[in-house]
Amino acid sequence: MSRQLAGRVALVTGAASGIGRAIALRFAQEGAMISVVDINLDGAKNVVREIKALKGKAIAIKCDVSKEKQVEQAVEKTQEQLGNVGILVNNAGCAGGCFISDLSTEEWRMMFGVHCDGMFFFSRAVIKCMERGDRIISMSSMDGIQGQVFSSHYAAAKAAVIGFTTSLSLELAPRGITVNAIAPGVIRTSMGEMLVEVAPSNFTNEIPALRWGKPEDIAETALFLASPGASYITGQTILVDGGITIANPVNRFTAKLMGLP
Repeated sequence: MSRQLAGRVALVTGAASGIGRAIALRFAQEGAMISVVDINLDGAKNVVREIKALKGKAIAIKCDVSKEKQVEQAVEKTQEQLGNVGILVNNAGCAGGCFISDLSTEEWRMMFGVHCDGMFFFSRAVIKCMERGDRIISMSSMDGIQGQVFSSHYAAAKAAVIGFTTSLSLELAPRGITVNAIAPGVIRTSMGEMLVEVAPSNFTNEIPALRWGKPEDIAETALFLASPGASYITGQTILVDGGITIANPVNRFTAKLMGLP
């Protein structure tokens, strides 16, 4: 390992499982000290044990990211035990599906509370102490770019992540702090499995990469954005979807004419 994050403090929300866990472990492998933040404290503690098995340093913090006070306490605890946050990964999320006509106000607000309020609360809390070279990475989705039937509140919240990322990047660029977003495709996590389970058996043929995504695919992208090599990349949303977003019907028809699978 290059240990390119050695000495850095990374706070990762939603880190007890799935993409957040993969990012926390990957960052730890590169030398970062990890604040594993999740509403599932037992799961967060399990990830801390995994990191310590890698000879890394980590703490577990229980936090509902939609609650402003809990977020402030999570950042304070991280600073006290590890130091100022130099890398923030806003990953915590939730999913749900229904038609707009059946969507309750509570479900709408919960979706924005987790994805958007949490991102705002954590970003605001850490940027006060951030320095040149520090990073903020937020998790959007391909649905935030192309929309999604039966999940308008999720797609809208993920689109808001992109707008916030672009705006915050403009504020922080003069300070040498980068702000970017990642837009995953269908990733095999507990959330992604809901789609995988109902998808036709040949659905992966619709993905140019011919496979589902893995949490590790997103973790590698996050690592690059957190690394010194990404110092001139800011305000961007990077699709990590195996090409599915651009695989529209015309593209698929052309590919078949060319003899591609």
